[in-house]
Amino acid sequence: MKILVVKLGAMGDVLRTTPLLTAFKRLHPDCHITWVVEKSSWVVLQKNSRIDSLLIYSPETLKTLSRESFDLAVNLDKEDEALDTLMSVRATQKRGFGRSKEGKLAPLDADSDYAYRLGIDDELKFRQNKKTYQEISFEQLGLRFGGEEYIFPLENADKAFADAHLKNLGVDLDSARPRIGLNTGSGPRFAGKKLPVASYARLAEKIYAQTGQAALLLGGDTEAQRNLEIQALSKAPVINTGSHSIGKFAGIVSACDVVISGDTIAMHVAIAMKVPVVAFFASTCAAEIELYGRGKKIVSPIACAPCYKRLCPIDEQCMKDMTVEEIFDATRPFIKDRVSS
Repeated sequence: MKILVVKLGAMGDVLRTTPLLTAFKRLHPDCHITWVVEKSSWVVLQKNSRIDSLLIYSPETLKTLSRESFDLAVNLDKEDEALDTLMSVRATQKRGFGRSKEGKLAPLDADSDYAYRLGIDDELKFRQNKKTYQEISFEQLGLRFGGEEYIFPLENADKAFADAHLKNLGVDLDSARPRIGLNTGSGPRFAGKKLPVASYARLAEKIYAQTGQAALLLGGDTEAQRNLEIQALSKAPVINTGSHSIGKFAGIVSACDVVISGDTIAMHVAIAMKVPVVAFFASTCAAEIELYGRGKKIVSPIACAPCYKRLCPIDEQCMKDMTVEEIFDATRPFIKDRVSS
């Protein structure tokens, strides 16, 4: 059986779609899976052994696909590029999102109607929905989500780099004291995903006072300056882990006992590494995130959340309202056995 998966981005969305691969391989052990993804998200799939052919979205890729035919073609994105990709390929069965006869975004079958309505009905998405993304995406394919995990293999080289890097920074990987990662930023797509710099500094101080361990500041290039500011502001020692490739970053995350993060790629990487996550939410919907029983969600009670706004008209008050005490208390169940007496 030949299966095409169209899931272009973003990186976190791509990662949380990988549980479907387990279901496909279980139902059709000899199936051949082709996945089309954006270049920016390709890296999180490149080592995935359950993908037989990984293609980067481009005009050339569309030409390649036009010469093939599939038994099943699945699109879980609503962007024009993904819709056009699915509609242009030959497949015995197409599922997920496509285009209507009028050329507009439409569910291709009744199983995708709920996922479609989530995009046009704020009351359903923001208030009523209790399903995770995995439950929704599995339902789009007529399947039942059974706790299938993310697939993001951690390479031995990346793990070895992370261990050596952390040791060079002064982290004692053999210590009984817990290692708590603070992911301090977020992408620019939505507001309300990162705490103020001062809150991270106070949180680092709280971590050190309660555990005797310096917090690990996590992030990428966009968090570099922010992490320097947190490091300068904190009265307690912190360890700035720097910016690295996504594989090396996953290695560093895997060394943590718990990661504190907004709804970001770091949260998804921690989920993939099976590291407990304390995740805070305001602008996006907490219900759609599957933590696999390894984490805690802190949801802003502010009246305007969730909003999915790129720019906040009230200066991200939701993030200012998140208290250090509430966040640290949420980590306690995941570190209680790692605090030395």
